[in-house]
Amino acid sequence: MGRDEMNSNIEILNEKQVNELSNFLRKIECSSEKVSNSLDIEKLTKIISEKYEKAISQGQVKAIIHRILGLTLTSTERSQLYELRQKIQKYERFLTYFREWGYKYDYELKIIILGVIDEQSEMLSKILNKPRNSPDRNIIGVDFYTKLIDNFDKTLTNLQIWDVSNYTRFESIRKQYYKGAAAAILVFDKSNQESFDLTKRYYIELKEVTGLKFSRRSRKVKEISMPLALIGVGQTKNIPIEEIYSTAKDFGAQYFDFEDIYDENLQETFTYLAYQVILRFQE
Repeated sequence: MGRDEMNSNIEILNEKQVNELSNFLRKIECSSEKVSNSLDIEKLTKIISEKYEKAISQGQVKAIIHRILGLTLTSTERSQLYELRQKIQKYERFLTYFREWGYKYDYELKIIILGVIDEQSEMLSKILNKPRNSPDRNIIGVDFYTKLIDNFDKTLTNLQIWDVSNYTRFESIRKQYYKGAAAAILVFDKSNQESFDLTKRYYIELKEVTGLKFSRRSRKVKEISMPLALIGVGQTKNIPIEEIYSTAKDFGAQYFDFEDIYDENLQETFTYLAYQVILRFQE
């Protein structure tokens, strides 16, 4: 690794450093910033500092990035991290109790995901929260995730996300997991016709179990039609787009197109479904 001779702000990164920095950016929700082997540190530190409304100075961000990259910190950078630790400790107690009450949600909704293969399921933890000690998907046929959504009316929704396995051995119990779902996501591989055809089977199963309806009890019971999302994943497209749109229309579903299941835009799908459920209850 070395510095670009023409620009002292440029760091040339190895593969490990690229991966470490990419993971960090995903965790602080700056994953839209793509990390290449040639990194402009000054530009990145400014982006992160401004994202957090300059509560963290650019110097502190730069020190953190240098630590992530395994670089030796200067005395100034060590001081920057010391000041940041002191700031965090000062507000830690308040933030701990703010999380308890500030994140007390107004709604809780169950969302079913169907059609995700094992490799994709493992990637979901990059954009969703997985509870500790959650049972393995290969053992019980479902993986559990959560996600908090800020709603259009400034309320907060807690999503309970059930990633249901499509393994044949879980077929007899799969339908049990559909009960109580407020919305559903049907996923298929755009290069695989069989994967696409399976979404039609999942749709029929959902209809049999739920009637594509969801009921919520507040002062009185209200029933709404269940919003659905159809997601095509992959870079290769072997299924005609007309067929996809036609199927989405038959399902009454909104269609989304992603290259990867852990695409950050997948979060828009969860937001869309949560909004749809709440809007339908308020109608």
